[in-house]
Amino acid sequence: MTEIIEKTAHPKTDLFPDDRLATTDALLDANTLVGAAIERLAVAPAGLDAATAELLVRLTQSPSCGIRGVDIGEQCQMTATRVSRLLDRAEAEGLVRRTPDPADRRAQHVVLTEEGHEAAERLAPMMNDVLDELVYEILTAQERATLIKLLGKLTARAREMLNDH
Repeated sequence: MTEIIEKTAHPKTDLFPDDRLATTDALLDANTLVGAAIERLAVAPAGLDAATAELLVRLTQSPSCGIRGVDIGEQCQMTATRVSRLLDRAEAEGLVRRTPDPADRRAQHVVLTEEGHEAAERLAPMMNDVLDELVYEILTAQERATLIKLLGKLTARAREMLNDH
């Protein structure tokens, strides 16, 4: 019995060759802890949940503060059902308005309402404070540029892989 417990307690270290385990740990830790810091220190104090905050940020960054619902799903890696629920909730809260997309009658165009702009304006200073402390105070401009470039490469490849499978 001791032998079984010992093997379970000490998994083989050669399951992940090279630096794969360190890479995996770094990516997962960054995703989990950075996300938690943003959510706890900016999103929750703004009275939002993470999905709604992401929606507001994406809408404020889009031309005319609007985007097609299907594009939200692609950008956020959400199913159509999940996007629909998110938009239903955000619309019920008065944060967004859905209108038929003039370029595609099957799609809906989502835009921020005045209340949505106000919510984004509440979120922005808290988000900027968290990003200042989390990123801008510890990384140089060159390191930030490198980080953005590397994360962009990873994101693009992950998107390709998900689209292929």
